[in-house]
Amino acid sequence: MGVISAQALPNQNDAFRKMKSIGIPCSILISVALFSLTRVESEPTGQPVKAKRRLVLCNDGGSLGAPDMEAPIGIEGLVHEAIDPLRDTMVDTLYWQIGVDPWLGTDTHRLSDWYSHKTKVGAIWGSDREKFKTAGEWRIAENARQIMQGATDPAAVVIEQGHKAGLDVFLSLRFNDGHDSRLKDGINDTNMVPTRRDHPDWLLGGEGFAKFGYNFAVPEVRSYTLALIKEAIANYDLDGFDLDFDRQPTVFKNGEAEENAPLITEILRQVRAALNDRGARLGRKLLLSVRVPPSLDYNRQHGLDVPVWIKERIVDIVVVGDPNGWNYRLPIEDYRALAKGTDCKILAQNLCAFKEDRGRSASVLFGERNYYSTEQFRAVAARHWQAGADGMFLWNQHWLKFYRDDKFDRQEWKEIGDPRALARKDKYYIVGPKDRGGSLPIDLAATGDTTQINLEIADDLDSARKDGALRQATLRLLIEQLTVLDALDIRLNGKPLDMAAATKRLNYNDCWLDFDVSTTLRQGNNELAMKVAARNPHVLAPLAVRQVDALVHYVPTEEDSTSPAKPSR
Repeated sequence: MGVISAQALPNQNDAFRKMKSIGIPCSILISVALFSLTRVESEPTGQPVKAKRRLVLCNDGGSLGAPDMEAPIGIEGLVHEAIDPLRDTMVDTLYWQIGVDPWLGTDTHRLSDWYSHKTKVGAIWGSDREKFKTAGEWRIAENARQIMQGATDPAAVVIEQGHKAGLDVFLSLRFNDGHDSRLKDGINDTNMVPTRRDHPDWLLGGEGFAKFGYNFAVPEVRSYTLALIKEAIANYDLDGFDLDFDRQPTVFKNGEAEENAPLITEILRQVRAALNDRGARLGRKLLLSVRVPPSLDYNRQHGLDVPVWIKERIVDIVVVGDPNGWNYRLPIEDYRALAKGTDCKILAQNLCAFKEDRGRSASVLFGERNYYSTEQFRAVAARHWQAGADGMFLWNQHWLKFYRDDKFDRQEWKEIGDPRALARKDKYYIVGPKDRGGSLPIDLAATGDTTQINLEIADDLDSARKDGALRQATLRLLIEQLTVLDALDIRLNGKPLDMAAATKRLNYNDCWLDFDVSTTLRQGNNELAMKVAARNPHVLAPLAVRQVDALVHYVPTEEDSTSPAKPSR
């Protein structure tokens, strides 16, 4: 029989004393004690799981490179980079990826399958060399080396200091990162991890990101990956582990994925068992999280059997993400249906630092920047809360400060963890392209052509109108090639929109139209219908609907501030 968790003993001793005081025989007490010992050993109940995961931020390791600090940064510098920016926000859980990510500090942006924690399984970045290709590569190695000279390492520091800041901290692993496909000298490049260079038979040998990725049909690959994960689970005081399948979903060779899907499921089962074992020793349940691409069919075709993972209660959290970083509307309803009747939480990924190219005219006419605005971040979060998400997930945002704007204010981190805090905040909704949750672009080539576009709004506009809180709602359209000789019949929820009353802005072939829809826009789905009544006979190019946006503005109140509201639980 195993040793019972020390944290469980006080509660059980109290229960035994109460049972004894009311005359329960000792033989029954002994039986209860034996059952309790066995249960703690096999199923880590321990302390109740905290009602967190309302706002999760994934830090994929770039903070250890400290883009704005000279090496060595030490423990204080790592805390300044990774923990301090989260303190005044709604972020309640931090995912710390254990791979090496210097981002712009190296040509490939990431060093695949290299690590900066004390591992005997994986390769530690910088341990095999004195010289580095770039200053960024040297800095991340030097920062890690200096921290690991003591009795700790970067992962342990982040977990310990994260806990002190009130955060839950998960370690995260990119399941099959493929950035080494960009290495100049391929398999022989000095930055190719020896694990891959020495085992070419382990590799997929595909195209693009899959070129040097691992083939998980190979037993040694599965054993290596499991050893790396189990080592991290055993060595750290973590709250859970995350497997990120989003960055490189290809884990099998072409045509072999679906038949080999049970191999990935078995890996997850073993990770689940390792977390249970570690959780029994820590006296609390440790959670298993996965981040997956948005389409269930896509996942199945790549050997990721998410329905089985949820049905068998292998995973506790499914982050519905997007491999390219941004998606205006993820199909979280599909995942919620799978999770019904289980404790599995479904999180929706918000937008990240990589912004959709919305065209030169959006920047020229409206001052759009090269990253999303707070109002756009809010709108995407609000739509996913309305659709039933259990929480929001931030990825590739922690380095917006370094990559896009030193004045990035993290305002959305202080709001999007609670739909109540978003209720009457200004928002900027975007329909988006076909492969990012939307339906655009749409060509209207000839007279008589029609289209219908769904515009989803999360705000309760009826109540805002009744309260006098709604200042204005604007429908903004970008229609390329539109001229004065073209005629369009545009209706929102069946109501004709007056083209003559629209605010028109031209920039070369781009024509932006703003309509006041303060009395027409509604919560939920809005039907935007267009019909070409006449075309300019002198223009051959079709009309092209490129952007469909909705801007919702509220009357400012005294309660509006930059301080974070307390997330609902």
